[in-house]
Amino acid sequence: MRSLHLTGAPNTRDLGGLQTRDGRTVRSGRILRSGKLEFLTEADCEILKSVALRTVVDFRTAKEMREMPDVVIPGVEYVSCPILEEMSGITRETAADEIPPYYRAAMAAGYEAEDRMTHLYLPLVEGEYSLTHYQQFLDLVLRHEDGALLYHCTAGKDRVGVATMLILTALGVDRETILEDYLLTNQYTAQELEEAVQRGKQYSDDPSLEYAIRAFDSARERYLRRAWQSIDERYGSVETFMTELLDFGEEKQAALREKYLR
Repeated sequence: MRSLHLTGAPNTRDLGGLQTRDGRTVRSGRILRSGKLEFLTEADCEILKSVALRTVVDFRTAKEMREMPDVVIPGVEYVSCPILEEMSGITRETAADEIPPYYRAAMAAGYEAEDRMTHLYLPLVEGEYSLTHYQQFLDLVLRHEDGALLYHCTAGKDRVGVATMLILTALGVDRETILEDYLLTNQYTAQELEEAVQRGKQYSDDPSLEYAIRAFDSARERYLRRAWQSIDERYGSVETFMTELLDFGEEKQAALREKYLR
């Protein structure tokens, strides 16, 4: 849960130090979660080099990647692994329209935004496209060898949040610890959220827009629990879900634990 304190990517943190149910600990400097890397500073890049960053896995759509390209660090491998096919309210694509689709979606959602965000977690654990790419991602993490692997979307909370839940479940971390890590996003993205609210005011002063922006840009317990609820109802447990839907059963999970726990 250690923050890397990156100026241009404040939601970057290390999963190292998290405790598993059997008393083991996730190794530090191996698995990093983040939001977009578009604004990394030179100092940020030096910090990432210091943790021996080797691989960056980008969960964003092709359009997001074109519009908000990662800062490229020499010697790092960049892998595209889009979790969603197109804009769905939690991506950050833009358009020729004066009002970006993100804010237009927030205007349309209004006071229903939290309900819509909760519903948007379902495709992440039910959609064939998302499941195919989460499977690819888990296999990438399992094959990764030396240095750190960083995975990110834009805000680093929804697509990344579900990916983190899957990794930590496979490593044997309990749900409450996973939830605590998920909610840490609110601490690290507080300034970005306020900036998004202020930008929204240029399009509308309706208080329902601010409500929607806060619902869209926050990590809320309800969101992740809805993903768990869907998995539990369909498969009984995340472990069974990973075995049957993601081809990441006990053998692979044991190998992951051997590689990333101490």
